[in-house]
Amino acid sequence: LLKEDHRFDLIVATNILVYYDAFEQALALANVSKMLRPGGFFLTNYAVFPSAPMESTASLVTTVEFDRQHNGDTVFWYQRR
Repeated sequence: LLKEDHRFDLIVATNILVYYDAFEQALALANVSKMLRPGGFFLTNYAVFPSAPMESTASLVTTVEFDRQHNGDTVFWYQRR
């Protein structure tokens, strides 16, 4: 477990979790949760179902466009309690 002053306010993981099976996702999310400060956010473009102490549903869902043709992605924001 990281010391409080070594934890992160924000962790971003895009185009990663889609390649993990359910067990690997659960392990990754448990580790992300341990690395986040309380109130910190985890952003991913793949809907997941984390467990406590992170919110089990996304706090915010944002669509991000990266060109004028409206290509983009959906970003899911999960907050650590």
